[in-house]
Amino acid sequence: MGYLENNSQLMENYDFIALPFQLYKSPQHSSKIKEIPFQNYDFVVLAFSLLSIQMNQFKEFSKSTPYFFNQFHPKIFTVAGGPHVTASPQEFQNLNVDFLIPGEGEIGFSQLLHTLYNASQDLLNYPMLNGVIQLKPQYSPGLPAKIIELGVTPSFSEKFRLFGPIEISRGCPYRCKFCQTGCSSNKMRHVPIQTILQNVKRASEIKFDKVWFLTPNAFAYGSPNGITPNIEAVQELLTGISQKNSIKGIYFGTFPSEVRPESVTREMLEIVTPLMTNRKLLIGAQTASNRLLKSIARGHNIEDVITAVDLMDEFGIGAEIDFIFGLPGEIEEDIQANISFFNQVLTNKVKNVRIHTHTFMPLPGTPFENENPGIIDPRISHIIGKLAKAGKAYGEYQAQAGLVKTRYDQK
Repeated sequence: MGYLENNSQLMENYDFIALPFQLYKSPQHSSKIKEIPFQNYDFVVLAFSLLSIQMNQFKEFSKSTPYFFNQFHPKIFTVAGGPHVTASPQEFQNLNVDFLIPGEGEIGFSQLLHTLYNASQDLLNYPMLNGVIQLKPQYSPGLPAKIIELGVTPSFSEKFRLFGPIEISRGCPYRCKFCQTGCSSNKMRHVPIQTILQNVKRASEIKFDKVWFLTPNAFAYGSPNGITPNIEAVQELLTGISQKNSIKGIYFGTFPSEVRPESVTREMLEIVTPLMTNRKLLIGAQTASNRLLKSIARGHNIEDVITAVDLMDEFGIGAEIDFIFGLPGEIEEDIQANISFFNQVLTNKVKNVRIHTHTFMPLPGTPFENENPGIIDPRISHIIGKLAKAGKAYGEYQAQAGLVKTRYDQK
């Protein structure tokens, strides 16, 4: 929306409504839907941005109530984008969807909105667009998506009051076999420092007094290859933001971004510790088994994690460490490595650590997409329970493994 609101023609010809709930939950919110004056419009575009974990709900909605919105308007266009569309566009062919926006959506979605407004309303006459897949009357892959220059428009929408973390980087040079991000991007790109500072300044004038950041690896900001840290760039970025009096908090290397363990160095911590507000960093470890880390192409070892944690502890910085249980190829040796590490956390031999738990879920577009969902070893559940009671573990690993019902299942 930050990109679209800078297009005057779209702003003149469309009204945009950002709903406080997911469109695929619309039957539950039909009273709120009825408040929208659909009759004022020539046509309506429904826009979904979908994570893979949301697909079950979206499919249920599409199949059980395929014409839910047609009761409000006869001319409805449904558009879907996001990580799942990028990885598995063919999956949408039998669902009630007209267009897909795989990959980066700014340019493709903007072009589609222009086309819907200017062209004939006959789907057959629509031109091929960059980054747009047409599903009706038949699957048409469209032209390759155009890559946006990051920072041309802000990552928040001033007009529509939509605010979130400030995007500073996009893409990932690593190819971890479980992750969609690295498998759908060729390299890491960065928003220029001065652009970020301008955006933060404007955001602080209208909304922000604290800032979070969106990036796959906060300590890789400004790195030409996305691997070797650029300490000077990180320092310039955080220093520039800290000099803005209206900003009261800088949250760096915490959700929704993380820090790769091998990028945690004494030099980096000396720079960021005085400038960031958070006293914890989110570290991606995934497993304590070096054998399994190599197998999943993670690009670091458990010694890197321990070194990072020890360094952070020296600086008074805690670690929240991501672990994924039931990874493909996991064997007894790997389970024992995890248990050994968790025991060290439990007995405070590895200090100032909290484990963030996950269960492996096969994601489309990754080398592991055809693997089975992860299974939790009872010994892992037992020690995670101990850690949780001690305040040293949290997360949704049981729900992800199907061991407890999620809110959606219960509904």
